[in-house]
This record gives sequence, structure tokens and C-alpha cells, in this order.
Amino acid sequence: MPGRTRIYAGLLAALFLAGACGGNPAGPSGSDAATVAGVVYLNGGATKGVNAINGAPASGLVVTVAGTSLSVAVQPSGYFQLPGVPAGTVRLQFRDGSVNAGAELPNVRPGQLVEIEVQVNGSAATVVSDLRSDNKVSLCHSTGTGEYHSITVSDSAEPAHRAHGDGKVGERVPGTTAQTFGQTCNVVGPSVQLKKSTNGEDADAAPGPTLAVGSAVTWTYVVTNTGTLNLSNVKVVDDRNVIVTCPGTTLAVTQSMTCSGAGTAVEGQYRNVGSVTADSASGSVTASDVSHYFGRLSDDTTEGPKVQLCHRTGNGSYHLIEISVSAEPAHRAHGDGRIGEGVPGDAGKVFGAGCTVR
Repeated sequence: MPGRTRIYAGLLAALFLAGACGGNPAGPSGSDAATVAGVVYLNGGATKGVNAINGAPASGLVVTVAGTSLSVAVQPSGYFQLPGVPAGTVRLQFRDGSVNAGAELPNVRPGQLVEIEVQVNGSAATVVSDLRSDNKVSLCHSTGTGEYHSITVSDSAEPAHRAHGDGKVGERVPGTTAQTFGQTCNVVGPSVQLKKSTNGEDADAAPGPTLAVGSAVTWTYVVTNTGTLNLSNVKVVDDRNVIVTCPGTTLAVTQSMTCSGAGTAVEGQYRNVGSVTADSASGSVTASDVSHYFGRLSDDTTEGPKVQLCHRTGNGSYHLIEISVSAEPAHRAHGDGRIGEGVPGDAGKVFGAGCTVR
């Protein structure tokens, strides 16, 4: 059924893109080793997959290969991949606190890629789709965190993975102009990172710190060379015409420097973006970061009544601030609350005295 095969391969690739692989396989290598990959569903969820399996993608299961030390955790997408699997009849065991189920894959050939779809329910595991290929390709797969690791996919699944941002060793890293994939899928080439703060707070989300109108504002811009090449002509600018000064214009690999800018707080919600550009032997790189503050009037007769709130900082802690009643909705939307109230997004926790979380 070639039509169904193409659909299944696309589904498997798409589900894989939602989660990364992991584990500590130990088995044969080279041409004698097969690779088993798949999507695992648990009963009790919504209908999934081209085979209308009654179940939701499994998460937290551990897949092992009987007779070996090969094991891997099933990712939140339901996907797993096990390289180094011995040829022959392969028995897979799926386990967690409530599941202990096995399934057999007969006639697995050396060097083969076996892509399966499995339904697991308690002690029963049913292989409902089994797609095998001798044509494989190794790709550097994007985990979504800026890192890459090597995976094996069938050649029919390669286009879907490339659309996701994967590539081969030696190729240019998608979305970059000067970086390539190294032999272990490490990113080789220039890279730079910028972290911006307002009055010492990493205020990526609004409203940021509350500042009195007319008070001094200090922005800091920490620039780090996160690549594998030295950087020159490092320059930091701000989109709100803040004059940014830096102690230098070069950065060695892993080196950082802190640049700064200053201004005067204005009324209302304020947002500005810092950007860095730098040159290297392989081309230029850039990065940016945003920061916020909320400017309030200090004149009581103009500002009206005030309220005290526990304000969430960029590192997840809270401190007590006093703001105008009119500014309260914006702060609550950010995750602030009053002493005695529940902590937003943290069920069972409340704000105690001094904005401690208890």
C-alpha cells in the first residue's frame, strides 16, 4: 500500500519533530546493527494516527531490547529511537509504573531501519504499523534548544526533517550565514548572545520593574561569544536611541563583556530592544534581547490611590512594590498578586508576609 506508506512515514517524521531522542544504547554497531524507531500510543486518549488508534502519545515509558542493555525513554511526542539493535527477531519491552508490555519484530535485517507504530495497554503491546527501509540517512537534528544531535531516518523522511531545520554534517546550519555542522553535530562557527537588563532586572516580559517618572534608568547589555571563532567589531545599539557604551570591541571564544546605557524613566509602559553585531573570520553574526519597565508618577494627588503587590522578577522570585490602582491590571497580567492571594500558575501556593511564597 504505497499511499498509506507515504502517509505513515510523514506522520512518523512529524511526530518525531515534536520531541527529541535520548537514551544510552549499547549493542552491535556498523553494518550488523539495525535501528528501531517508532511512536507509542497509550489507550484512553483521543484518536490518533492514520490507523485510528484509540490512544494518546505515550510519555515516560522506557523501551528496552531483550537480551541487550539497549534502552531509551519515550519522549512526550510518543517517539523513541534505538540504534545498535541486533538483527533477527527483536523483542521490545515497554515499561513504566503501570505498563509492562512486550512486542516482537521478526526478521529484522542487518543495517535496516525499522519504523513502527505501537499501541500499549497494560500488559499488551500491538504493532499496528511496520515500515522498513534499507535506505537511511544521518542528520543533525534540532532539539529546539539551540543544540543538535545525530539521528537516523529513512530517506523518505529526510525532506520533512530538513524543513524542520535539520541538516548533514558539513552543511550550513539552517537559518545561519556562517555556521556549519561539525563531525558530532556540534555547531562550528561564530555565534553571539546578548542579555539585556533594566535596573538589574532581566525584564523580558512586561511590565518589568516599576520606576518613578523622572528617575534614573540603567540598562546593561551582557555580550557573550558563544561560538567557536573570535569576534571583532563588536557593536551594541538600542532601538530607543539609548547611547550604549562597551569596554571593548573584540571577544575571544567564551568571553563576555558588559555594556551599559542610561536614561530617565517616562510615564507608562516602556519597551526597548538591544542588538549586537560582530564580525568573524567566517562572517558576521547578530543577536538581540528586549527589556521593559513601567513608569509611574510619584505625585499622590495626580496618581490617585495605590496598591501593594508581590511583583515577579525575571528569575522567578517576588518582591513587594507599590503602584497606582490604574497600573494593577497590567501587573496582574504579568503574574503579580497581593499578599494572601494564590500565586499565579503555582497551585496551592500563596503570597506570605514580605511576598514569600508558601
